[in-house]
Amino acid sequence: MSVHKRLSVIIPAYNEGEGIAAALEELIAFVDLEETEIIVVDDGSLDDTAEKAAAFPEVRLIRHGRNRGYGAAIKTGARLAEGEVIAWYDADGQHRPEDLVRVVEELWQRDLDYCIGVRGKDSYEDPGRALGKAILRVFLRVFARQNPTDFNSGLRAFRRGVLLKYLSLLPQGFGASTVTTLLMQEEGYLGGEVPIIVRKRVGKSSVKQVRDGLRTILLILNVILLFHPMRVFGSCGTALVLVGALYGTISAVRWGNGLPVLAAVLILFGAQLFCFGLLSLQISRMRRARFEELDVILLHDAAEAGRRELL
Repeated sequence: MSVHKRLSVIIPAYNEGEGIAAALEELIAFVDLEETEIIVVDDGSLDDTAEKAAAFPEVRLIRHGRNRGYGAAIKTGARLAEGEVIAWYDADGQHRPEDLVRVVEELWQRDLDYCIGVRGKDSYEDPGRALGKAILRVFLRVFARQNPTDFNSGLRAFRRGVLLKYLSLLPQGFGASTVTTLLMQEEGYLGGEVPIIVRKRVGKSSVKQVRDGLRTILLILNVILLFHPMRVFGSCGTALVLVGALYGTISAVRWGNGLPVLAAVLILFGAQLFCFGLLSLQISRMRRARFEELDVILLHDAAEAGRRELL
């Protein structure tokens, strides 16, 4: 089986010397190399990851001089990719190439903007990450008002123009998968999900549960504030005004001493938060207008490239 269109597979790798050779051998044997380019971004590995990747002439190796993070590796690969579709694939042996092809084919057949490989019931699940993922999932439901099936799956595919448009918003380190999931849903892109089987990784993960979990929560808040600042500031401001007004009314009626200082402070602070939310909303609209302008530029460049091919 082969992918029907030109595809760029980006494989970020940091100290994956134990498993990257087997992962590349499996991937190369499965895909049609005439339609697929494989890009390995060695993110400043301290082991022999780069040497093992360089042993495959079918692989395009890009090296960072120092470790810059998972998101930085994705961004480097995406900027240099030539495919109409850009897919992410792990170097640790967790993903199966047949699942990659199914994700990409789902995107093409349904004319989607992006498609995510969702871990199925037979997938391996690290017991140490279960609690952290559950907390992040609750956080997404409460604050982002989203309920993604698998928000941080590392196997996903995007239309080239869709991904390039938001590269600047991706974090340098861990959390790029979660951020792109939020961005695609917040912007209303047409997406799909494909069940996949994730295997136990080869080697040791560089993810730190507490540190990277907290960073992911901050990233989620950043995306929410970028696209829906009133969801945070407006809701909090309104709640404080209502609480202050209710407390002040009850105290004034019960004790007859007028509006308490605490009630006045709550009302004023709530009003300030609400106004700050309105100001942030205007900045958000200006930022989103820039993304729309970038979308027009990317479409124009794609049309020009197609016209040159016809000539």
